[in-house]
Amino acid sequence: MRHGIGYGALLIGGSAVLLIMGMTHPSSIPFDDSAALGRMALVDALAHSLAILGTWLLLVGLVGLSRMLGLKRVTVVAALAAFALATFAVMIAAAFDGLVLPKLAQQWMGSDTIGRGELKQLIRFCVLIASSLTRIYLLLGAIAIALWSWVIHRDRLSRGMPWVGAVVAAAGIAALFGGPAYVSTHEVLALMVGQSVWMVLAGLLTIRWGAADGAKVN
Repeated sequence: MRHGIGYGALLIGGSAVLLIMGMTHPSSIPFDDSAALGRMALVDALAHSLAILGTWLLLVGLVGLSRMLGLKRVTVVAALAAFALATFAVMIAAAFDGLVLPKLAQQWMGSDTIGRGELKQLIRFCVLIASSLTRIYLLLGAIAIALWSWVIHRDRLSRGMPWVGAVVAAAGIAALFGGPAYVSTHEVLALMVGQSVWMVLAGLLTIRWGAADGAKVN
């Protein structure tokens, strides 16, 4: 069916968008340079808009994967629900990190000493909220990938994909309980690469499913 091919294309496209987001995400806020801060605000808003777009594309594509695996299965529904919650978490994190923080940083440039101290505390709070929501995304994403991988392994749909899923799930869970309070850009990018590999494999699997159904119809 063409729907299966479309779902697979969304998984591959969403993975590409998130990788571009990870590579364009600013690593720090240049408080001492107003021109650089203005450029950072623009790039930050673009990067986090890509994060929202890419995660939404993945969610829609994963609906197709779940249809292929069987939406009547509790494991599949649980995986889809977990990733839907993860999508909600990453959208809020992206709004804080990509839209709220640059505005606060720009206000900081024009404030006095007392105002700068208060704004800097607010900025740190927003960063902590965004990091916490990102860790929730990584945990729920890890759970969802582990559940889908188990069904794929049990149905013998792929040999390598469940193992990739197990590694990605373990890395996501480790990132939640280990490391500093603030999630670094490099940490998110590394985990995003691993997740994208699994998503691309899921997309190829869904495309094969769609092509096979189309061949049966013909």
